[in-house]
Amino acid sequence: MIEGFFDSCPGICLVASLDGVITRANQEATRALGEPGAEGRSLLDLVHPEDRGYFGALWARLSEDGEASRAVSRLRGADGQYQAFSWSARRVKDGPAIHAVLLPAAPEGPEAAPRPEDPAQILRRILDQTDIVVSVVYPDGNCTVHDGKTLETTGIGRHSLVGKNLLAAYASEPFVTDNVKAALRGEDRHYVVEAHGFLWETWFSAVKDTHGEVIASIGVTLDKSESKRAMEELQARIDIIERQQEVIRNLETPIIELWERVVTLPMVGVVDSARAARVMDDLLASVSRLGAKFALLDLTGVDTVDTATAAHLLALISALRLLGCDGIITGIRPTVAQTVVSLGLDLDRLTTCSNLREGLKLCIRRLHAQTTADTAVGALV
Repeated sequence: MIEGFFDSCPGICLVASLDGVITRANQEATRALGEPGAEGRSLLDLVHPEDRGYFGALWARLSEDGEASRAVSRLRGADGQYQAFSWSARRVKDGPAIHAVLLPAAPEGPEAAPRPEDPAQILRRILDQTDIVVSVVYPDGNCTVHDGKTLETTGIGRHSLVGKNLLAAYASEPFVTDNVKAALRGEDRHYVVEAHGFLWETWFSAVKDTHGEVIASIGVTLDKSESKRAMEELQARIDIIERQQEVIRNLETPIIELWERVVTLPMVGVVDSARAARVMDDLLASVSRLGAKFALLDLTGVDTVDTATAAHLLALISALRLLGCDGIITGIRPTVAQTVVSLGLDLDRLTTCSNLREGLKLCIRRLHAQTTADTAVGALV
C-alpha cells in the first residue's frame, strides 16, 4: 500500500543519498523533472546555480535525528525551464537515505509598487548605482550571488561567478582563497588585492544559523583602482615638486670658488630665516671641503632682511671664523645696514666691502700678505 501511494502521489517524492544522488523517484518526479529527475542522477544538478549553494548547505546539514529541512528553491523542469519548488527533506533515522517531497511554490500575486524603504529596493539601487560588488559564498566555495555595477564597468560581467566555485576560480591567488576560507570559518576578513588588472578592497562577513554555525559568507568589494591612480599621480607630482625644490635650493645658494681658497655666495631676492639657515649649512660645508680662507657673502641683490635673518647672517660670520675662514659681507644695501645696526650687536669684527670686486681685492691682498709672511718665516727657520 505504501509503495502504491509513493508511485501515485500527486507530489514529487524522492529518496536520495546523503550526497544528493536520487535512488528512487515516483512518477510525478519523472513527469515534472524529466529524465534528469530519474534515479541515479544528482538532485543538485537540477537546482538553479544561484540557489545551489544554499540548497547544498541545507542538504549537507540534515540532522541525523530526523529533523526536517525546508526551503524554496528553483529546479529545472522537464521543459528545461526553472520553476520554484517548496521542498521538505528528512534523513531516515536509522539509515543513510533522505526522503524529500517537492511541491510547486505558489505563484506570487500581482506585483506591488516598490517601496523606497524596501531593503531589496535599497540593495538593488546600491548595486546598480555605486562602484560595488556583492558576493555570497557557501562553505563548499560555491558562489550564488555575484552582482554590482563595478562588474560591468570593469568588463568582468555581472554574475560571472554565479554557479562557480570561487575557491577554484582563484586557486592561483592563495591570498584571496585564504581570506575566503577564513571567512567561511566564521572570521570577519578585510583585505586589499590586485586582480583582473584592478585594485580591490573586500570585506567578508560570515552568516550563521540559529545554532551559530556558518552557513555562508557575504562579501562586499570596492574598486579602489581610481583611488590608487589618484595617489600615484599625487605622489608623482610630489616627487616633481621635491626635485624642483632641490633645484631651487641649489640655485638660491650657489657657492662659487672665485680664487684659490676664496669662495663667494651671491644672494638674490628675499632672505628669510629658513633660507638663511640653509645658507649657513651649505656655506660651512663648502668652506670645510675646499679649505677656504675667505668667504664673501654678497648681498647686492638683497633689498631687505628681517631682524631674525640679520642675526642668522652675523651668526654665520662667527661660525666661519671658528673654521679658520674670514667672512666678508659685500654689497650691503642701506636698508639692510639699518636692520643690522638695530640689533645692537658688536660689529667691530665684521668686515664689509662696498661690492664684490672690492671684496675679492681685499682677499687677494690678505692672501699675498700671508704668503709673504709665511715665506719670511720659512727663510728665518
